[in-house]
Amino acid sequence: MSRTLKIILGVLGIVIVAILGLITFGLFLMDEEDRYGDLIYFHQKVEDGDIIFRCKDTSELGQTTDFDEYGIIDESWNKVYVWDNQNTIKIHLYEWAFKGNGGRVRVFRIKNPDFDIHKAELINGTYNYLMDSDQLEFVTENY
Repeated sequence: MSRTLKIILGVLGIVIVAILGLITFGLFLMDEEDRYGDLIYFHQKVEDGDIIFRCKDTSELGQTTDFDEYGIIDESWNKVYVWDNQNTIKIHLYEWAFKGNGGRVRVFRIKNPDFDIHKAELINGTYNYLMDSDQLEFVTENY
């Protein structure tokens, strides 16, 4: 085999591998978007231990949304899961969020190390009062 033919085959092999790599990467990105939907960028913003609130009731545009459930974020292997408020069931973020009202969720990070979310109580049927407190720092939301 001539040297020119070896070079052509080598370059052609590298080009084929590069194209296959780009196709694989594109499919991976499509899988991420299909998996998370509107929540696609949550995995870049949230951290383990963040608190996520969701609402179950529909509210009219302009009304205050009542967030009446919470969970704890758990990241593993580039996927985001949510532990329920009793720490008994671990559900994928997308499934947990859309069990509520079409994915209306807000994520907060604990600022005060003495704060214990498990001791928080519903006031007027919501956890909205916690979102305005100095105990939590806003991270992101999805409406």
